[in-house]
Amino acid sequence: MESLTSRLGTRFLVVTVVPNILLLGYLGFLFAAGAPARSPSLTRAVDVLDGLSIRQIIVIALVVLVFSVATHPLQTPLTRLVEGYWQGLPLGPAAAHALTARFREELRRARERPRGGGSSGPAGQQDPARRQPVSTRRPPDWLPPREQDLLPTVLGNTLRVGEGRAGDRYGLDLEWAWPRLSPLLSESSMADLSDRRNQLDAAVRLCLVAGLATVIGLFLLLAHGSWLFLPVGTYVLCWACYRAAVDAAQGFSKSLAAAVDLHHLKIFDALQMERPADLAGELDHNTTLNFLFRQGLHGEDIDDLHYLPLKADKPSGEEPE
Repeated sequence: MESLTSRLGTRFLVVTVVPNILLLGYLGFLFAAGAPARSPSLTRAVDVLDGLSIRQIIVIALVVLVFSVATHPLQTPLTRLVEGYWQGLPLGPAAAHALTARFREELRRARERPRGGGSSGPAGQQDPARRQPVSTRRPPDWLPPREQDLLPTVLGNTLRVGEGRAGDRYGLDLEWAWPRLSPLLSESSMADLSDRRNQLDAAVRLCLVAGLATVIGLFLLLAHGSWLFLPVGTYVLCWACYRAAVDAAQGFSKSLAAAVDLHHLKIFDALQMERPADLAGELDHNTTLNFLFRQGLHGEDIDDLHYLPLKADKPSGEEPE
């Protein structure tokens, strides 16, 4: 419990509080410096900050805390927004379709690349030109193999591939299986996943904060040209945080795959069911489990799963002592 509380506190601080402090501090500096009514002045901002009383500082700290508590539950919707799940937004589906065009083209180019034999080089070797990546910015390994699964952002495609790959190898639909599997993870695997997820969410939150600061900064400083370097700086920060989020998503996906590799059979132990004898058997069993987790089973599907007898049970026909 103490370890869980510590991780939750660290997550709240790193993912929510620090980005909110940076955003509110940036906006407070701009207003204290005189924007947008007057040309910002660093001296004016310092004078305003020096004039703050202890009571005002406490009130500001409480505002930051309340704002952080109120916005912390929004992390998952915000991450999904950056991933590209825009179906409920005005013009969202149209924008998503337009922005996935580059990924659709990349998939098509990847499929058209020559593979295997037919090279002009020595036997067993491929022409180096055929080994060149289709895109130097994002390899096809981090794109969904089907066009209908593509999302409009690199982050969304990376997470969709990583999360799907972790469970698909064993026939597990992690959307439904993960709530059953995650409590069975070892402490070290759970700690590693939590750290990776915090890195991802912190990078996403900082990206959104920097983007919002860029838009507000442009509005406040547009009439004061010499200060437009601040929105330029926040835009660069937004881009850097997005790239960091993509890298963090790859790290999280690899850790998730490792956790599933090491613990996927424990789900049968926890459900008091027979472990499959091989991978082919596990794929069949997990197909049935996916139906069970999603909507329950009917008819002949029930025959695919068998419970193990409890260790304390006596074999049939044996008299108790």
